[in-house]
Amino acid sequence: MNNLKKIGLTALGTALVSSSAVAGSLDVTGTAGITYVGNSGIDNGGSKLAQKTTISFTGSAELDNGFTVSYYNNVVGRSMTNGNSHFDVDMGDMGKLRFAGNGVSGNGAVGSWDDKTPAANEESWDIKGGGGETGPVNQQTGDDSFIYTNSSIDGVTVILNYKPAETTYDSTTGGGIQFTGMEGLEVGAAMEDNNTTDGAVVENTVFYAKYAMDAFTVGFQANESDSQTANSDTEFEAWGVSYAVSEDISISYGSSTVEFESGASKSDQEADALGVSWTNGSMSVTASRHSIDNVAGTATDDRDVTEVNLTFAF
Repeated sequence: MNNLKKIGLTALGTALVSSSAVAGSLDVTGTAGITYVGNSGIDNGGSKLAQKTTISFTGSAELDNGFTVSYYNNVVGRSMTNGNSHFDVDMGDMGKLRFAGNGVSGNGAVGSWDDKTPAANEESWDIKGGGGETGPVNQQTGDDSFIYTNSSIDGVTVILNYKPAETTYDSTTGGGIQFTGMEGLEVGAAMEDNNTTDGAVVENTVFYAKYAMDAFTVGFQANESDSQTANSDTEFEAWGVSYAVSEDISISYGSSTVEFESGASKSDQEADALGVSWTNGSMSVTASRHSIDNVAGTATDDRDVTEVNLTFAF
């Protein structure tokens, strides 16, 4: 028995020594709260309230060559399903390479910059509660993608993304450039060929500009999605303005239009939204009121949507 104890203690000591040699860390953070959504276009008899919960795991370690490797994964909702996951290799002036396993972590420039107009809560077109609205651009899915980012030039950021081909579709590539070299000004442009649907390639382009002056921020967005599928092209335009009432309170107003290809026999989707946000320590309250006409081009589908979020960070 004593020999077994010695063996066990020796093994434990070896494990502790090995672990201490790894210069890494793992942090856990989370949020808890409630979301209310009232959507005039949907009456399914369900609750308008939902649990707003996330648990996020972040780990990092520095390599001997100065590179930093980091990992992120989170689970969301009361069912604790996987939300976003990725790992990064930060190579300093050589840029950062990400492999995104799941979620919006895999968005390249097109997906990340699909609507950069300022909003205190949701964008004007983004109606919750099973919306069914047409979004600003038909970007690639975020799973299993490589994203490279380089900001070594002051005021300039370059993003390149690549999603490998699979059995049913070719690879997807995209890229974008962002300029922030003038005080208050932010401008970005990106392009991407979305090949994730076989035989229906979608060429996406996005352009945005934002300017902040004192407490005001104004923004403009213009996107196009050109599809190989007949009558599936869309054009998206949006603008927004926000005002920081104080360090804790902001309000915003935004408007957007989605124009469908004439042969699609669809009406323009038009949306407006008024938003507000308030923070108090670890607590935040955000809300927005949306009015959207011709949802997804359907002339008989007009909706009013209210969303309120109460969130606590820990």
